[in-house]
Amino acid sequence: MNDGPPRSPDPDPDSRSRPMSPSGDGPDDAAHEHAPGAPSTGGASGKGTPRRRASLSLETIADTAIAVLDREGSQRLTLRGLAAELDSGVASLYWYTTGKDDLMALVTSEVLGRALTQFHALCGDGEKGPREFMTFPPPSADPRTSAATAQALQELRCLCLCLFSQMREHPWLAGQLLGTARGEENALRTWECTGQLLQRMELDAEQRFHASLAVANYAFGTGAGIAHRRNRPGAEEAARLVREQLERAGRSGQGTLPGVRAMLGSFGDHDDRSEYVAGLELMLAGIERQTWGVPSNP
Repeated sequence: MNDGPPRSPDPDPDSRSRPMSPSGDGPDDAAHEHAPGAPSTGGASGKGTPRRRASLSLETIADTAIAVLDREGSQRLTLRGLAAELDSGVASLYWYTTGKDDLMALVTSEVLGRALTQFHALCGDGEKGPREFMTFPPPSADPRTSAATAQALQELRCLCLCLFSQMREHPWLAGQLLGTARGEENALRTWECTGQLLQRMELDAEQRFHASLAVANYAFGTGAGIAHRRNRPGAEEAARLVREQLERAGRSGQGTLPGVRAMLGSFGDHDDRSEYVAGLELMLAGIERQTWGVPSNP
């Protein structure tokens, strides 16, 4: 829900880089009066100057909004509260965003951009993924897999891990990815990065297309769902709840579901990282298998 009127067209695009006025209504065109050497406007006595709010920028707004979201969650974020955090007026924010939905799209794109930056840095350093996934080494490539495909698969795995790492760090991000369209710039850049990696593999055009959708759906959909459930009951409590469900199913004549019962022992070794990595390896193995015997790209 918006906290104020829609943003009016900006008559001066360069004004967004200028300090905002103390009233919070727009750029401070009188900022030059307070430059070093300028006459003081601190009142008749000439002592001191009025307290002025800090200037705003998209970067400052995004960083502050992300901090509030991490601390309080998306339900409690309002433009009025964000303005208070920024020591500014609500009207100032409407120079940069049309409302809360637009703000959430902005910060979502910002966090996805951080994942891409981390991915490129890790690949440049020859790392296989974020530090928190070091206990999950990538599987060895099959002998039938070319060196180029093996390297691209490793980098694609790293990209997906960077995305999931941001979802774990920012709990609100998963819900945002599950509940909104993926039209933000950095969501498209992520898909572009995926497409470029797939082009380095021995896949035909149709296989690349379906593989790109599978990766995007897993990273933005399944991965977000796993991260969203991160605060679910612990492994022992989850196993207890499943056992109770099995007992109720048995009493209702539906059988004891032996397949489900056989998996209960795995709860002790289960967490959100292992769940995400296991599914990711299955998906990448399927892509790898498709590259065997397919002619190289022209």
